Amino acid sequence: MKLLVSAFLLLALGYLATAEVLPSSFQKCNNFFLKKQPPTGPAGPQYKKICQKRDPAAGYEFATLYDTNLRIPIYSAYEFQSKGSCSRTWYIEPQLDDPTKGPEMVSEDKVTKPPRGDNQALNGDYPGTDYVKGHLVPVRHRNAQACSEATFTLTNVAPQNRKFNQGAWSTQKGKVSDDLTDNCLNRGFHAYIVTGVVPGNNPPINGRVNIPDYFWSAYCCVNNNNVHQLSGAYYGKNDITNTVATTTVANLNAMLQGVYGTGFSVFGNNC
Repeated sequence: MKLLVSAFLLLALGYLATAEVLPSSFQKCNNFFLKKQPPTGPAGPQYKKICQKRDPAAGYEFATLYDTNLRIPIYSAYEFQSKGSCSRTWYIEPQLDDPTKGPEMVSEDKVTKPPRGDNQALNGDYPGTDYVKGHLVPVRHRNAQACSEATFTLTNVAPQNRKFNQGAWSTQKGKVSDDLTDNCLNRGFHAYIVTGVVPGNNPPINGRVNIPDYFWSAYCCVNNNNVHQLSGAYYGKNDITNTVATTTVANLNAMLQGVYGTGFSVFGNNC
């Protein structure tokens, strides 16, 4: 972890709404990854692969690698859909706490045993703290009610400093949205985004939910032949300094490798 922090400073600095917790791979929703290849990165029994979905009649909306020990997502991956908005209702993933539950995102009161929240964050973890629910897949990158609503699961958010959430991070998400809309989608191309966090070492909120040290995001636009058109990455320290730095996908990969002590590649060698 310290290696990543140093690297960032030097640069100036992986079943109603439907979701499915998968046993070993993202095969059912690998279309959200560039060339259907999820990031290489952390592995272990605490990391659960989730295919996220809001509308039972529709397909999956995005993919999430969730850490049940830290109760935060490590990353969420999706295909950019331009700008949108929707109403807000918060859901949890019942299968994380009770494997016998069905494949639906549900409200917290639908999960009673084993004790809900054993393996995920709950709404009650956030009030009274300096942190808000920081989306990995943001609403402003979704263009329909169902896919926007699907972002409001606590498996797609991590504690984010309020000032950072509403300030520099929000501004950068807007810039990326405008850039990808104008220079990728409007040209008939496809944009893939992976947004994640760097787990922190500070005391967890409510004694349960890890507070990330950093939030990061990378994007890659390809044409219909999967040929690279544009790409980039950005990151910011999750505190009141309220700053975001832009970098390349390659530099972001190097920093994440320093965190996990193993190979970490957001898009493989595809972007």
